[in-house]
Amino acid sequence: MDTSALKGFIDNLTSNNGLKLRRAIGVGLFLFNKLKGKAPPSLLDRLKEFDKLTTEKKLAILREVRRFLEESERKTQELKREPKPVELFFKPIDDVKLLSKTEKQTLKSVGVKTLYDALFYFPERYEDKRVNECIKTAKAGRKVALRVRVREVRRLKDERYTLEVICEDGTGTLSLKFRYKNPSFAFRAFRKGMEIVVYGKLKSFKGEKYMVHPEIKSPKSEELGKILPVYYVRKKGELQEISSKTKQKRVRKALSLLSQKLYRFFPEYMPEEILKRYNFPDIALCIRELHEPRSTEPEDLNAFRDPYHKRVIYDELFLFQSALLLKKMEIKTSEAPRIEIRRDEIERFISSLPFELTRAQRRAIEEILSDISRPVPMNRLLQGDVGSGKTLVAIVSALAVAKSGYQVAVMVPTEILAHQHYKKFKELLSREGINVALLTGGLTPAQKRSVYRHVREGNVSVLVGTHALIEDKVEFNKLGLVVIDEQHRFGVLQRQVLLRKGKGLYPHCLVMSATPIPRTMALALYGDLDVSVIDELPPGRKSVKTTLFFESEIDEVYKRVEQELKKGGKAYVVYPLVEESEKLSLKSATEEYEKWKKLFPDRKVLLLHGKMPDREKLAVMEEFKRDGDILVSTTVVEVGVDVPEATVMVIEDAHRFGLSQLHQLRGRVGRSDREAYCLLVVPDRLKEEKSDTLKRLRVFVKTTDGFKIAEEDLKLRGPGELIGVSQSGYFGFRVANLARSSDREMLERARQDAKELLSKNPSLEGLEELKKLILYKYKDKLELSFVA
Repeated sequence: MDTSALKGFIDNLTSNNGLKLRRAIGVGLFLFNKLKGKAPPSLLDRLKEFDKLTTEKKLAILREVRRFLEESERKTQELKREPKPVELFFKPIDDVKLLSKTEKQTLKSVGVKTLYDALFYFPERYEDKRVNECIKTAKAGRKVALRVRVREVRRLKDERYTLEVICEDGTGTLSLKFRYKNPSFAFRAFRKGMEIVVYGKLKSFKGEKYMVHPEIKSPKSEELGKILPVYYVRKKGELQEISSKTKQKRVRKALSLLSQKLYRFFPEYMPEEILKRYNFPDIALCIRELHEPRSTEPEDLNAFRDPYHKRVIYDELFLFQSALLLKKMEIKTSEAPRIEIRRDEIERFISSLPFELTRAQRRAIEEILSDISRPVPMNRLLQGDVGSGKTLVAIVSALAVAKSGYQVAVMVPTEILAHQHYKKFKELLSREGINVALLTGGLTPAQKRSVYRHVREGNVSVLVGTHALIEDKVEFNKLGLVVIDEQHRFGVLQRQVLLRKGKGLYPHCLVMSATPIPRTMALALYGDLDVSVIDELPPGRKSVKTTLFFESEIDEVYKRVEQELKKGGKAYVVYPLVEESEKLSLKSATEEYEKWKKLFPDRKVLLLHGKMPDREKLAVMEEFKRDGDILVSTTVVEVGVDVPEATVMVIEDAHRFGLSQLHQLRGRVGRSDREAYCLLVVPDRLKEEKSDTLKRLRVFVKTTDGFKIAEEDLKLRGPGELIGVSQSGYFGFRVANLARSSDREMLERARQDAKELLSKNPSLEGLEELKKLILYKYKDKLELSFVA
């Protein structure tokens, strides 16, 4: 009898909680003879005593025997590995002969493009449909599959449910509750004595076990008797007309077939020492086990804590970090302009400023000057809290580069910010004889042509602008430094375009993040950069006092705004975009604007919203700075907008914003030595709701430290909030998720391991499969060319 037949024999005995086992005799002796000389002695000893034990103990031993059989089967299968070169798995899914045309179409509709994508398109969760429990022993609070007989069907006059089906299995009674408008069909569907399998969450109330709207299966259903993988199939695109149930079945069938037939051909690409260090299973086994779990419990699978998930998560993080580190190494081998630092001029400039620099600003400036004085490209992330003076650090860096005869490009995300930076740079640098120019989409064609010419001829030393800077028409004479103000936007892709404008030399690059980024996210997003942190605020800056109000207390908010206006302050009032509909948000902002005008008839109330053309937005901001009192805005008042007289920020529907976003908004006030306030307004219903929303907002009210807030945001909302896109899209992660703390810890280890490996073996010699895989996943995203 072979291993799979023995497993079948055991499964037969253990099904229905050992119903057949109660009547069987001689089982222990039979298994003892089959496993003599193969199984561990302790297990053989228990098999000798088997027939004298209780059913519960017998079941436990049989499960252990099954696990042993699984293990030995796996070991023999491991020996049957026939690895093929990894590039064979990069072929388009259309070229895979094992699949039907329909299956290929379905896989493509969920974003699977190649055979590699298919094998690594792992389930998002698992359902335990093994039917190996009975009503009596099944524990409430878990999802289970139970085989039962229908005893009675009855209508209910309950508010919640209209139908009840009473079932039994010889060990207890189970009630199935349904809510149907017209339940009469159920009397035909559920006949007395009929055998069914029900799958759902088991609940218990006053000793009664019940399920609400469980799945009902025929005992012969092929879904039963196993742990069923459930795939993510909700992608939009082609095949929208088929139901997600059908899509799920097709994806499951196709991936089951591919993983079974091909897993042993997938090559092991990880270095031997890493696999040993973490005791990781072979990648081929991960592919097989995650698509068709055989020896892992669903609780472990769904918590991503089984060895197969751990291995795949580690690999995703390791490949990504290796790619970032390779990019970093590649940049370090390029040649950059060597900036001659004129210390005396820089010191003179700093001492002429009307304020003292903080120690942290000085430290960041030193790190930057030290980097740019070498002929190796600087690639540095400058991060600090809102209002910590990052722009000034960038201005001093620009001064050093311009004085050395090179040009500086400063790229910011919005037109308003571009104008503001331009003013600041010009005000401080023009007195040093440095020409600063502005380039945005809002300029006339003639103005643009003039800027292009002066930049090309080298008359402009500092060019500030929006994405217009990366257009082909922009040609620098001697580009030495690129400063990018990120505002949660990714660097890597846009950075590349700008850095190519260095004409043979690779310009130095300084990336400024608008809000602090937690360490793990900084590693994930900017693992190719060195980091400078400004961790103190300029002296005299008072921290903004934050208070949370419910809508029923709104009069108190109006009173506070009135007090600030009387003292000569200005106020922002911000509304979130209502969902995604611009029309809705426009209407609400316009209505609210009218409301604030009526509330403050003798004050100048202005309106700013996302639909306005940039020129109009600028005009409104200028007017608000000049003589406005209240600015009602739908868009996030742009990052970095600087109105020192603004002392109060009212944020309506504050629960709709992420913490980092709220922190960003709060940073728009308190930009002088005057006391400033941030007033959050939320609906009264939040008092009753048992959500984390209020908890989150209370964290925000208590702390003004942007780094703590960013960490909290990461824990509560995951990284999507910080980076603005899906992780799978950007990082290429299928299973790793940086919202899980265990994965964030794993990221640190993976980075350390990747660093260690590349320091010893920078060209990944002898690790051809790993090299090919990194290139396949990240060559285009990171423009990796280290072996291309």
